[in-house]
Amino acid sequence: MRHQNHILVLSVSIMYLVGQLTTGTSVYVASLFSVAILFGLYSVWAAGGLFTAVGALNAILIAKFLLIGIVLKIMMWDPADKNLLAADSTAAVMAIGFLGLWIGTSIQRHLPAPRDPFMPQFTDPRMYFALTLVFLVLGYSGYAVGLSPDLAGEGIQTGGALGIARVFGGLKSFAIVPALFYAWARQSSRFMTHPLPLLVLSIGIVGGIFSTAKLEAMEPLVFWLLVGSLRYGLRDKRILIVGAMAALYYAAIVYPYSQYVRNHGGRQGSLSVRLSSMKDALWLVVTDNGFRKTVLEKGEDINSSYLGNETLRPFGRLAMVGQADRLVAATIQQQSWTGWYTVKRGFELAIPSFIYADKPIYAAGNYLGHITGEVGPLDGTTQVSYGVMATFFSAFSYSGVFLGTIVFFGCFYYLLGLFFGNPHATVSPSESTMWFVFIVATFQHSLVEETMAGLMTSWNVFVVVTAMCVMAKFVCPLLPKCAAAEDFD
Repeated sequence: MRHQNHILVLSVSIMYLVGQLTTGTSVYVASLFSVAILFGLYSVWAAGGLFTAVGALNAILIAKFLLIGIVLKIMMWDPADKNLLAADSTAAVMAIGFLGLWIGTSIQRHLPAPRDPFMPQFTDPRMYFALTLVFLVLGYSGYAVGLSPDLAGEGIQTGGALGIARVFGGLKSFAIVPALFYAWARQSSRFMTHPLPLLVLSIGIVGGIFSTAKLEAMEPLVFWLLVGSLRYGLRDKRILIVGAMAALYYAAIVYPYSQYVRNHGGRQGSLSVRLSSMKDALWLVVTDNGFRKTVLEKGEDINSSYLGNETLRPFGRLAMVGQADRLVAATIQQQSWTGWYTVKRGFELAIPSFIYADKPIYAAGNYLGHITGEVGPLDGTTQVSYGVMATFFSAFSYSGVFLGTIVFFGCFYYLLGLFFGNPHATVSPSESTMWFVFIVATFQHSLVEETMAGLMTSWNVFVVVTAMCVMAKFVCPLLPKCAAAEDFD
């Protein structure tokens, strides 16, 4: 790590400390939050820098938990500990947790590993086209198969072929990335407006609206912008304009639509009933400003409570410290330590169903939601997000946060390296850059918000993606040859 990077990390941490103290945050909380920021930023360089996949994930972790939320608090001249139920304890959890992240990241880089990753290697630009077809066809087919029991009124079913189908379905939005890399590798002057990426993007947006989930509705656009920024840079006018339009689309359309339609027929009943509900809700959101305002006023987003500003309600997920605080506070107040329950649940979920037929369906988010009171007593499905660090605190207090984050992140990142190696972001349509985008895009949400139990099932994503690459290897020779850059590695 260079001397300049040490100065940068220390400067940012001190600036956050001064900003918090200026707005009236207690010295204890401000100091611990700043220490957490210090270790969080150091963990980025411990992974090899911001342009490595693990480094980028660590940057997203510290940004979504503290950096963004606290800077918004400072801008609104609010103390950082305002709206926190157990500010002192939550600040301690953040400081200890990000120290554990730094140590775990550092350890896994020095563990022995195979020279070549498990993921098949390739150099032919046609492979990107083949990957686009595989992700598109298998992704949306898997989504349809996984949803079919629910559409038939049989409820949510998991395990076996349905479980595998859901993993495929969760990867459908990534099809836009190899499509863009295909146009990039061909040195197409159109790139982001090439017919193939535009077709895949259109399918992704429509599919996201049908899913009624905010994440799935925005994923294709986020992927499109991420790859575009890798080629043109974040300061490019095209990227800035489209990024601003995407943020407006999310705040004005996607967020109110998703908040309303999920509770008004979009996730219940037959396909025709759902489509009718979605059509009516989408039309009202697009054409009726008063309806949008009503939805936002009535909607309950528990993640927005930390920021304490209605205008920032759609962006409450960028201040996850508030949600972690809810679990920390409830655990202390009720002395409801979960012990090995959440760890055991993770191992149970990770075991294939043909070995463990009666494995649980859901991760621990619903169980923890009952502790905080955010889930109704009869609700056995809703999953609430708290993050890995708060989950470990709920299990084993502060020692659990320290040891748990070291072991968990060390093992998770090591497994990631076994399959993908050490992907870096570069200004070229290389295989390494594509896997960088995949890892960051796939785990930027779940690594922040999932419980440890939910993340322990991630091994099946690695295996399925490896299988999809093998399939693409067989598809690639069947595709016509095209003009391409001679060397794009």
